[in-house]
Amino acid sequence: MSTDNYWIGGFQIDKSYQGKGNGKRALGAIIDFIRKRHPKCRIISLTVERNNLIAQNLYKSMFFVCENMTNQDGEVIYRLKIS
Repeated sequence: MSTDNYWIGGFQIDKSYQGKGNGKRALGAIIDFIRKRHPKCRIISLTVERNNLIAQNLYKSMFFVCENMTNQDGEVIYRLKIS
């Protein structure tokens, strides 16, 4: 079990709450939670569907980087390096 790499297994914002900054606030809260609860964490990873450009732009705005790799389901892997 890795103590320095954590995965966000799923992240969704209900359609009626999209476009209002809720995704950015929620993702920021998740990142803060991981940092505080798991101080040895150095990388936070997640996946996103290839055609979900809105989510990809959200992740990029939060400094996640596309690894140009996919998982077994064809989803793109993004990673955030934290110190």
